[in-house]
Amino acid sequence: MSARGLYGILVALGVLFTVSFLAFAASPTDRQDCAGNVDKPDLRIAACTHVIDDASETTANHVAAYISRGAAYLNKKDYDPAIADYSAAIKLDPKSSTAYNGRGNVYFAKADFDLAIADYGEAIKVNPKYAAAYYNRGLVYNNKKDYDRAIAEFDEAIKLDLKYAAAYQQRAFAYFNKMDFERSIADQDEAININPKYAQAYSNRGRAWTGSGDFDKGIADLSEAIKVDPKYAYAYGYRGYAEFRKQLVTKKGGWDPAIADYSEAIKLDPKWVWAYSSRGFAYKNKGDFDNALPDCSQAIKLDPKYGDGYSCRGAVYFGKKDYQRAIDDYTVALTLDPKDGAAHWNRGNAYKELGKLDNAIQDYGEAVKINPKDFLAFNSRGKVYAVKGDNNRAVADYSEAIKFNALYVEAYDNRGLAYKAMGRKAEAIADFRKAQSIDPTDQVSRNELRSFGG
Repeated sequence: MSARGLYGILVALGVLFTVSFLAFAASPTDRQDCAGNVDKPDLRIAACTHVIDDASETTANHVAAYISRGAAYLNKKDYDPAIADYSAAIKLDPKSSTAYNGRGNVYFAKADFDLAIADYGEAIKVNPKYAAAYYNRGLVYNNKKDYDRAIAEFDEAIKLDLKYAAAYQQRAFAYFNKMDFERSIADQDEAININPKYAQAYSNRGRAWTGSGDFDKGIADLSEAIKVDPKYAYAYGYRGYAEFRKQLVTKKGGWDPAIADYSEAIKLDPKWVWAYSSRGFAYKNKGDFDNALPDCSQAIKLDPKYGDGYSCRGAVYFGKKDYQRAIDDYTVALTLDPKDGAAHWNRGNAYKELGKLDNAIQDYGEAVKINPKDFLAFNSRGKVYAVKGDNNRAVADYSEAIKFNALYVEAYDNRGLAYKAMGRKAEAIADFRKAQSIDPTDQVSRNELRSFGG
């Protein structure tokens, strides 16, 4: 071959090499789109791919591109490519705490909690001041229901960033699940002080107020959450629950406000199983069994392993006085979740109606073990002891109910009746007067005071 011919081939190949190089070269726009466009994952993936495929890019740019593309895949819930990208970033830079944290986020999204914890641990090992990694590890522990460890993680995140509103909010969630409502409220206060438009903090503070028995404050906070975010199904649902509890405990407000809020929550989130079962309970308590049963059935249809669906249907059967079928459904609920205190309480009520008083006492006792502040279970067990003629134990249980909810009118009435049966007139009158001071429309205390000439 002539020198001229060889030169021509080399020139041609050079052109091809140049064209090939230019085809894979990342542009400034690619780098910009790869770093941004969090809300446009497909655009971000394409841009990051250009950066990754450009052999002339620095290692640091490749690492950043893998991390960004991994985040975009995570945003699309495409978990395996996300893990592959974060792993590629870690291979290029084993000291990338951001890559470990990102891969941990993917494992968390996949509910692979142990691998998520391990990756967050690696991120913290590389960067002990990485507040987000502590926070994320706390989220995993919350999901594992290991609330003490979750609190410890959020403590560390807050130490590193005193303005970390989400960490306060999640620590509050952990305290809430430990039934420590006072600390939960205090942490939500901090979150709201940092971010006055934090709808989730208002809603969860509302849940804590509801748990502590201050239903009006709970309703007010949940209403504020809705004001901040009118499409917040969670806030509508739990405002409905606060209204439900208010009617259940204080006999004020009626069931319709709860039903309306549950309905709005379902409209915003038609797949929310809890909202269907909760509305079913509200309809049942209103005596509207025809609307209650379909809601309970829908909850079971959406999730056959959702215990509250069976508890809901059990409550309807209870309302229809079909106590054995109610017990059967509550038993299914407890098989699915043995720590369901409400199911124990409700099954206890069904046993009581069938005259199986010892079974009822056992279920109420289980409810109290699960939640030592369950004033409804204390009150119900007290009523069974009263039926058995054991007024001393009845008074003790009513006193516990009052201790945990000082506005519980029925517990004052029941303790007053027990005192009356024991011949302790002065104490009975004091309880009936207290009931009247809380609710002047209460017929039991009004009639008993008349019988005493008061």
